[in-house]
Amino acid sequence: MLLLSDIKEVIFVIILLIFVILFFYIILKSPESGGNKQTDINYIFKTYDLFYADQKNKKFSEDVIISKILISEKYNLRGKPDFIFKHKKKPNLLLPVELKSGSIKDAKEPHYGDMMQLVAYFLIIEDCFGVVPPEGMIAYKDRIFVIKNVPEIRKMLLDIIEDMEYMLETGEGDVKPSFVKCRYCMCRGTVCEFCKTS
Repeated sequence: MLLLSDIKEVIFVIILLIFVILFFYIILKSPESGGNKQTDINYIFKTYDLFYADQKNKKFSEDVIISKILISEKYNLRGKPDFIFKHKKKPNLLLPVELKSGSIKDAKEPHYGDMMQLVAYFLIIEDCFGVVPPEGMIAYKDRIFVIKNVPEIRKMLLDIIEDMEYMLETGEGDVKPSFVKCRYCMCRGTVCEFCKTS
């Protein structure tokens, strides 16, 4: 017959085991353990062909669009993504990839400005090629982030565009500086009158 103290010990051991299993599951699934491996890049080259490149290279095939400014009349955006890849088996599936020269270190997500830049390329690609990319990648020196093209993130960018257009028309704007948005901005501590640095 089990005593109450024995039952408590068994329950404690079971709870401890559950926590240990959850801990290792979280560690193995975290971006630090799998988001920055070279296999992510290898996957791109096995599954996709190069469609667009903002770098002139004689090794690119003739059907690759080279260094052309892509213009979206619908969203009033223009830009030159670093790379756009086209799926080998699904030619209507395009994947924009942005390369960044810096490191991201322990950050859990990409820099806000880099993410909005990639989202702008989602909209440009949609307007220029009639294809909605399901996702894109931001590749830092030490990690690769996969960004899903979801309505919430598109709305964030469209709100920014609307605010910028309003500021251009009226000269007025509702500026909301924050540490997250301003920490890597080249205007921080120099010409920006809104960001107060310590």
